Amino acid sequence: MSGYSDKQLQEAVDAVFSKYDTDKSGTLESSEVYNLINDALGHMKASRQVTKAEVSQFMATVDTSGDGKIQRAELMEIFKKTL
Repeated sequence: MSGYSDKQLQEAVDAVFSKYDTDKSGTLESSEVYNLINDALGHMKASRQVTKAEVSQFMATVDTSGDGKIQRAELMEIFKKTL
């Protein structure tokens, strides 16, 4: 079990969507995920940016519904597995 409660994880998901779901569609498209990952890399002081191919691979892994977008529930599952 993660060190975070479901409520904390949901707040984190909501914060991600609030900032990166720029078209307010309720999903994260690949261009929005690209910005999200590059911002995260910047915060980690990484000396590179993510490639479009890496975003595509990430999307394929996270997008369990197969609609080509990341839903809140899909991001929540990733947070649960990684945090």
